[in-house]
Amino acid sequence: MPTIQVYNVKFDTTDDGFGDLSLEETLKLEREIEGHIFEVDADPEHFVEFEYEICEEISSETGWLVNSFDYRLITIGN
Repeated sequence: MPTIQVYNVKFDTTDDGFGDLSLEETLKLEREIEGHIFEVDADPEHFVEFEYEICEEISSETGWLVNSFDYRLITIGN
C-alpha cells in the first residue's frame, strides 16, 4: 500500500451542517494535518482514483471536506 505525506491542505469548513469554523479554527485544523502520513489503498498510477482516496483519508481523519491538498509519495508497498 502506498504511503503519502500531505501538506498545503485546505478545507471546506462551511459544509458540515454544524456551522462555519472561524479563521483561527480553520488555520489550527490545517496546521494539525500538515505533514500527516497516510496509507492509501489505491494505485498511484491511477491518478484520479489515487487522489480521491487521499482526499477521503484526510476527510475521514479530520471530519471536514477537502478543497485542495498537495502530497509526497513516500513509499509504494506491496
